[in-house]
Amino acid sequence: MDHLNYKLIVAKNFSRCAKAYDQSAALQQAVGLSLIERLNLMSIAPQTILDLGSGTSYLSKILKAHYPAANIINLDIAEEMLSFSQTKNTSSQDFFVCGDAEKIPFQANSFDLIISNFVFHWFLEPQNVLEQINRVLKPGGLFLFSTVGPDTLKELKAACTTIDNAPHVNHFLDMHDIGDLLSATNFQNPVMNMEMLTLTYSSLTNLHRDLKLTGSHTVLSETLQGLSPKHFRKKLASAYEVYRDDEKQLPASFEIIYGHAFGSPQKRLHRADKSGMVRIPVEDLLG
Repeated sequence: MDHLNYKLIVAKNFSRCAKAYDQSAALQQAVGLSLIERLNLMSIAPQTILDLGSGTSYLSKILKAHYPAANIINLDIAEEMLSFSQTKNTSSQDFFVCGDAEKIPFQANSFDLIISNFVFHWFLEPQNVLEQINRVLKPGGLFLFSTVGPDTLKELKAACTTIDNAPHVNHFLDMHDIGDLLSATNFQNPVMNMEMLTLTYSSLTNLHRDLKLTGSHTVLSETLQGLSPKHFRKKLASAYEVYRDDEKQLPASFEIIYGHAFGSPQKRLHRADKSGMVRIPVEDLLG
């Protein structure tokens, strides 16, 4: 699947579940609250905030209570998510922008705080996204985020391997790899940590429903489209039964990664092209 089609499918999946998202997003909301707890430990007073991958603007509402004077930009690739959020918003200081994290549509040094909850794992080119974030983040500004790591849905992955070798669950970056990417894109003082959370379900159908209603079903398998074929789902449900616990519940593990770093003091970032040459605009040399 090419990059553009991938983005279109992700946007479509999240747009489709906009109205039902919050009903099944207990995990995403809990992780978002953990981000806010981390933010409370930092002495900052941001005037401009970007909620990157804002979804239903759950975090934006909490941020507004913490920083009532701040202007908050809600940026998401899913247009219906933004439309749904906007209908519930009454603040004149909140703005809604449909945009791509790989091409953030704002000038350099625009934001004091960029926060991103449960979004980073959707990026096919995470280094490009981090460069964009650093570009629009003010020098010394804070980037705070959460994502999921490679042990996420490990039970589902293992059950799938008993059936075929297709990638029915997305691949997720390791915490250390993300930390390396932050350093490679000139973020300052990156800090990473993780925790394992486990949700339980009475059936695999209920797990699949939650994944679908939060836009989180895989888009990597072009043949089976995740769990959609009935014959595959039946085999998978049987394979998943080995994980049923003493309370007759099926576990679903999530490796939650938290990270924060500060914007580069450099005015602009310059990256070598494919030939290894770094091209620096004349205006950067002059100013």
